[in-house]
Amino acid sequence: MPAGRHAAGCLGALLSGGEPELAAELEPLLAKRWLLIGIGSDLRGDDAFGPLLARTLARRGRPALDAGLVPESYTGPILRFAPEVLILADAAEIGLPPGSLRLLPGEAIAEAGASTHDSALSLVLTYLLAQHEMEVRVLAAQPASRELGEEPGPAMREALHRAAALFKIRED
Repeated sequence: MPAGRHAAGCLGALLSGGEPELAAELEPLLAKRWLLIGIGSDLRGDDAFGPLLARTLARRGRPALDAGLVPESYTGPILRFAPEVLILADAAEIGLPPGSLRLLPGEAIAEAGASTHDSALSLVLTYLLAQHEMEVRVLAAQPASRELGEEPGPAMREALHRAAALFKIRED
């Protein structure tokens, strides 16, 4: 199966509790050519969600890039990959308990101001969408803390495990 493609029907079975509605939202997206971009800072506690998820997926051979705090530096690799679906993984204020996960439309970046990286992401997305047609989604994880020098907290570490399971492809 090509990288970035998902076997139909197996995603929901991979979740052991958690966000079944999130799995249902992701399943049709992962059936297309997808790329996950992790955004955030490893130095600010729960803000490390995006980079940690991207590195986890990349180690498993999934199409993922850790853009850290400079997503604008990854426009070339994104455009060369030419995804049908671009998923931005980021810690974001979504008004839910810490560690909650939600899949948001790409427009949520500009409209809701959920991410701490909104202005840079809005510019990057405007540029990318002008160059290549793709669906954009934000996999948002509610942080508890983004204090400098902290490690991700227990709720975010658990969210990272649940999020990684959403992208697992069953080996037949």
